[in-house]
Amino acid sequence: MLMKTKMVDFHVVEQHQREIDGRLRNWGLWCNGTTASLTSPMFRMTPPPPRVRGDIAYSSNSVDRMDAAQMAKAVAALPAPHRAALNWCYVKPVSPKRACQAIGTTMEGLAMFVRDGRQMLINRSV
Repeated sequence: MLMKTKMVDFHVVEQHQREIDGRLRNWGLWCNGTTASLTSPMFRMTPPPPRVRGDIAYSSNSVDRMDAAQMAKAVAALPAPHRAALNWCYVKPVSPKRACQAIGTTMEGLAMFVRDGRQMLINRSV
């Protein structure tokens, strides 16, 4: 018997979490160092297009290092499952199934850890 899994859209960001989402994406870019690591050598010098999520557009070339370092410290202070979920979402986005197995949760649980992790950062006034 096949088990049906509920589809979860991990790209949905609640309106009141948009600002922290942008800061977390900045942190993810800072952690990875570059956005062009898997680019073919022929296209490495081509500037990447700006990333857009919701109504806020961000350029992947501009990284606020000071804010990213502050965000790294704040994420490190979160509980382990929330920290791992945010790391998965913004720094190392492997398949959601692998992330769920590593954290020990379901797809819905992973989405909840990401949402709650963002909310914890907002509540801590990061």
